[in-house]
Amino acid sequence: MTSILDMKAGPPDYWAEISNFFLPLKYIFANDRFDALVQDIDLYYLINAVFWIFVALSFGFYGFQRMFQFFLKSSNVKYFKRKQFARLIWNIAFYAACCLFLHFYNEFMILPQLMKNQGRYALFYSSENLIFYRSHQTEKFQFYSTFIITFYLHGAMLDFKEADFLEAASKGLYLLALIAIDVYRYENYFVGLNLTLGLYSILTELLALLAMPNNSNRNRLIYQLFMGIRIAAWSHVFINLLPFKYFMPTLFAKNFKLPLNVVIWLWYGLSIWNSPVLQYFYHQIYHTTPADCSGEGSAAKCILVKDSVEYRHYKTLKKAYMEVKLAHEKSTANALPATESASAKTFQAIKCVMMLKRKLKRIREGRGNEPEDDNEELNND
Repeated sequence: MTSILDMKAGPPDYWAEISNFFLPLKYIFANDRFDALVQDIDLYYLINAVFWIFVALSFGFYGFQRMFQFFLKSSNVKYFKRKQFARLIWNIAFYAACCLFLHFYNEFMILPQLMKNQGRYALFYSSENLIFYRSHQTEKFQFYSTFIITFYLHGAMLDFKEADFLEAASKGLYLLALIAIDVYRYENYFVGLNLTLGLYSILTELLALLAMPNNSNRNRLIYQLFMGIRIAAWSHVFINLLPFKYFMPTLFAKNFKLPLNVVIWLWYGLSIWNSPVLQYFYHQIYHTTPADCSGEGSAAKCILVKDSVEYRHYKTLKKAYMEVKLAHEKSTANALPATESASAKTFQAIKCVMMLKRKLKRIREGRGNEPEDDNEELNND
């Protein structure tokens, strides 16, 4: 029993209080019934689980998207951005739940095991590293890793459907990397990598969500601030954190794993190619008019908000409308001189008829041909 004398003085530790609030999760992870539930997992079970989780995610996302589209009808969000708005909320919810689960799973299950085996792992790249800790509870590891892998599979399918092939390929390579990590049972690697990318994804999705509703250029400074935060976060994660904490140890590990290295470095190269920095240069070079990108001329919004099938359809209709309007204006402008020319010809014809009538009248009156008088009458008319 802890004595009052052992209690530390000072302000309360609010993070410890929050951790204690989620302490019941520890008993769920370490429960024998949970172990009995996942102990019979095999390859066929995993394939079946991936299929049914994918079906559940598909139906859940479709219903979630329809519900949000219904509530966004009375908002100022344009119709071609409502599906993207719903997907941003969906991604933020999943990443938040995933990060919360992985954090407390790491606190209650992985860190105690690492503390027991701390002397076994050295922090040198040429030897075993802490990130290569192999799970001793493979069934539990595969139980939650299946959900995360299936979520990225579902996201890759959605990106492919939206014709965002670069993002779909990036998610596909990351999916293969997660499968390789799962096969080698690098649980600490899996949890740490998904925690890092989950927090980064929450930030990027929130920035896109804040930049989406307002279409005016009055908040250009705010959008530029959001873009600066996005570029700074990407630089910290993909240049400072991931290469030195995960990729370089993977490359120089004592137990070199070729499939894991190939897939994870391909994914990293594609992430560099799809970085917000290169997107900014691409926007400056190729997006010469506001109609060329989803940002409507703003580089910050072009980077923050992704393009979509609905927006491309809207952009195509708008371009066709402008072309028809321009062609109509040209035809109207060309028709105006023709109308003036027809009026002039009609006026000349009327003058000729009047002159002929006057000549006939003179002939009847016996005055004959009088050219001077005719010219004077024409001038008077």
